[in-house]
Amino acid sequence: MVENKLDLIFKAYDIRGIFQETITLDTAYKIGYAYADFVESKEIIVGHDGRLSNIEMLNAVGSGIKKNNKTVIYIGTVPTDVVYSLSGLKKLPGLIITASHNPKEWTGLKFCNSGATPIGVETGLLDIKEKVENLDIDIDINNDFEQENMIDLYIQHLNSIVHPKDLDSTISFVIDAGNGALGSVIGNLKDSYDLKFKSLYMEIDGNFPNHPADPSDLNNLKELKELVISNNEAFGVAFDGDADRAVFLDDLGNLISGSLMTALVSDWLLEKKEEIKIVHNVNVSPSVVNYLSEKGVVTIRSKVGHSYIKQIMREKDADFGGEHSAHFYLKENFYADSGILTLLIFLQILSEKKEKVSNLIKSYEFPPSSGEINFEVNNVEDSIQKIEHYFDNPFDKLDGISYFSDNYWFNVRASNTEPKLRLNAEAKDQETLNQLINKITNIIKV
Repeated sequence: MVENKLDLIFKAYDIRGIFQETITLDTAYKIGYAYADFVESKEIIVGHDGRLSNIEMLNAVGSGIKKNNKTVIYIGTVPTDVVYSLSGLKKLPGLIITASHNPKEWTGLKFCNSGATPIGVETGLLDIKEKVENLDIDIDINNDFEQENMIDLYIQHLNSIVHPKDLDSTISFVIDAGNGALGSVIGNLKDSYDLKFKSLYMEIDGNFPNHPADPSDLNNLKELKELVISNNEAFGVAFDGDADRAVFLDDLGNLISGSLMTALVSDWLLEKKEEIKIVHNVNVSPSVVNYLSEKGVVTIRSKVGHSYIKQIMREKDADFGGEHSAHFYLKENFYADSGILTLLIFLQILSEKKEKVSNLIKSYEFPPSSGEINFEVNNVEDSIQKIEHYFDNPFDKLDGISYFSDNYWFNVRASNTEPKLRLNAEAKDQETLNQLINKITNIIKV
C-alpha cells in the first residue's frame, strides 16, 4: 500500500521522498487533494524548482487540488521564496514542489497557508497526512495548467525591502547557482538591481551535472572559491537547489558560517532599529548568541527547521531569524526565509560599510567551530544514547542533544530531511575542538 510509506515522506516541516518510489504520482495526487481540503482559500499558488520530475509532480498535485474544486495558480519554475513572497502579498496559500538540496532522484513539497504562514508537523502537516491516509478517491491526472508570470510582483516586493538605489553597483562578486532554480529569476534581479557578477552553473538542469546543489558541503564550493580568489572578487555566494539557502565566501575564499552571518545581519539591523529580536536554531554557535545578547539583542532559541522558526518569529514579532545551515528570515518578508533577499541585504551591508568582506569578518573573534559534520548511522536514537553515556553534565534536549561546558559546546541531532546524524561543535581552541570531534566520531562509530 502506498499509504504505508507516508511515515517515510512526511518530515518535520515538509515532504521528501524518491520520485516514483516513496512518492508516487498517486500519492502526490492525494497530497494535493488533502492540502486543498486543509486550506480555506479557493485559490492556491503552485510552483516548482528545476527537477526532472517536476512537471509530472505538478500535474499530479495540481489535479488533486482541482479534484477538491480549488483553483491552481501555477507560477512555473521558481525559487521557493517566490512562493512564500507571493503567498504573503496575495494572501493565498502556496506550495512548491522541491526536494531542496537532495539528489536528483528525490522530490518533495513545502507548504504554507495564506500570508506565508508556515505548515509543519505542529501547524497542519499531520492533519494533511491523516487526510491522505483516509482518502479513497479515483485518481484522474491531467496536464492543463497554464503558467502565470508573477516575477515582476516578486521583484517589486524585494525592491520594497532592499532599495536598488542603496546598492553599490560596482561591487563585483560570483554566484554559483548549482544548476538550481535561481536561474529562473536571475535576469530580473540583475536588471532591477544592476548587479555585477560572474556566474557558475546558472542554467537550470535537474540532472545537476556539475555538482550537487548542496552548498553545505565544502566540496561543492571549490570552483566558487577558485573563481573568487583568481578574479579578486568581493565575495562568492552559492545557492541550493530551490534557492532558499545562500552560503557565502569572503574575498579570500573563506566560508562565512550561518552563525557568523546571523551575527553580521543582526548587527546591521541593530544599527537601524536600535532594538531587535532574533530567533536562532539550536545549531547557531553559543558564542554568537552570547555576543548578540550582550549587545542587547533579544535572542530566542528554536528547533531546526523553517516552520518552527517562522512560527516563533510570528508569535514573538521577531525582526530576524538565522540558522547555522544558512537559512535567513526577515520580518518584512512575511517572516519567511530567502537566499535571494539575504544576498541583497549582504550587498547593502557592503555598500554601506565600504570594507572588504574579510575585514568585516575579522572583527568577529569567535572561537573555532566545526561546521556541520554528517554521519550515516544504522540507528539515530542508539547513536545519540551512546553519546549521552560518555558525558556527565545534563543535556539540553530541545532538538537532539546539546551539551554545554566551559571549554566547548556541541549539538547532535537527527536530520529532518535525510537519514543522517548531524554534529555541530564549538570549542575554546582548535586543539580542544579536534579532540571533541574525534571523541564523538569514535563514539558514533563504535
